[in-house]
Amino acid sequence: MSDIVDAFLAGRNRVQESFNKSDPFQRGVAWVETVLEPGLKLADEEMEGSGAALRHDLNLDRRSTNHPQRDFWFVQTDCPSGQSYDGPKYSINVTADYEIRVYKTGAPGRSLGSVDAVGPNEIKELLREAAKEYGTLYRVE
Repeated sequence: MSDIVDAFLAGRNRVQESFNKSDPFQRGVAWVETVLEPGLKLADEEMEGSGAALRHDLNLDRRSTNHPQRDFWFVQTDCPSGQSYDGPKYSINVTADYEIRVYKTGAPGRSLGSVDAVGPNEIKELLREAAKEYGTLYRVE
């Protein structure tokens, strides 16, 4: 990341750390925005030119779900036919007890750990696993 982005994230983290730590939903939102989002953005940038990209969907609306949620999946970007193959969707959920849960279609959910224990390295490892899996499913036209 650039120095400017690092400075911005450091400032934002400081504000969010002091913001309503007693609200589990808000604490989950802060984790999504300060840990998960930057990891997804970096992975998407790293995928440029590879023939695949990262797509994601965000739900931080407490009226529609009782926990912060971010889904991601890989897609093909170099399909001459225009028929892109989407990889499995991973759903990251932050529960009321601050646990990071990962769900994937066709597999049981699993815990990555708590919001205090799961940082950029753990997210990078999860994205690496997902990218490797998508690589085995990738269709060459």
